[in-house]
Amino acid sequence: MALVTRCSSCGTTYKIYPEQLQVQNGFVRCGECRAVFNGFATLITVDESEIEYPSSIVEQNIVPEASDQVAADIAKFALLDDVQPNETTKPFGEKHDENQSIPEIEQHSIALTSAEAVVFESEEPTSVEPVSDFLSDEKQPKTREYWTWMAACAGLFLLLIIQGIYAFRADLVKSFPQSRSILAGLCVPLGCTLPLPEDIQLLSIVHSDLEVRDPEHYPEVLALTTIFRNHATYAQALPALKLTLTDKHNQLLASRVFTAGEYLSKAQKDVTAIKRGQELVVQLHIDNSDLKSTGYQVELLYL
Repeated sequence: MALVTRCSSCGTTYKIYPEQLQVQNGFVRCGECRAVFNGFATLITVDESEIEYPSSIVEQNIVPEASDQVAADIAKFALLDDVQPNETTKPFGEKHDENQSIPEIEQHSIALTSAEAVVFESEEPTSVEPVSDFLSDEKQPKTREYWTWMAACAGLFLLLIIQGIYAFRADLVKSFPQSRSILAGLCVPLGCTLPLPEDIQLLSIVHSDLEVRDPEHYPEVLALTTIFRNHATYAQALPALKLTLTDKHNQLLASRVFTAGEYLSKAQKDVTAIKRGQELVVQLHIDNSDLKSTGYQVELLYL
């Protein structure tokens, strides 16, 4: 059995081979009108014995100088007469009944047309051809467009990552303390700062004491000593210190919030953070002459 397909543009029929159909998923180029069509769409099977190759047409057009390659191509891609519209065709893959006659083939013997014979005088044989070059040229713009979109998407994705790092840089330092130096370097060209984490739940007061240090010379001056600790695995910003004074009935007398710049001593002025596991000692002196407080409360907080 032989495979025969028909050009959807000019109606020329061809004998075709499965190898040609597999090159570009069935798309081939007509050797007569050069149109590209789907060979599977009009594919039928014909018995080899039904194909007739008239020798008269071939003999009167053969040029002795034709190369063996051209002759081989002509034998391989035989051009057939047009299949009439009323001819019965079968889809590719459908089993052909050997006992059923094919009237169309009997009435119109399949033979080489004059267009096929002229091919002996041309440099390029007229045949059905795989359209790999044609489709490749057609796909090139789509390929360029695809890679352009891919590059744009990659750029937008990278920009999104940078924005995420910028917005959550403080949280990243919490989760990955070792990344602080890297993020600080990235902030230099961006003109941003890398704030220290402020997790108040990981800070605690381990000791506090309020007393009159020098009752003989300064009986109205109270000395507050507070020690707080950073339990985080990373350095944190220095918290503010809130001191509340009460009377003997535990009623509020006064309250004040001290920032790090106010409660750090001169020896501690270079301290900008409380390191992981570090304890910081704070001392404050308070004038109690007008308040006459008897109780106090100390809190840590971030403003």
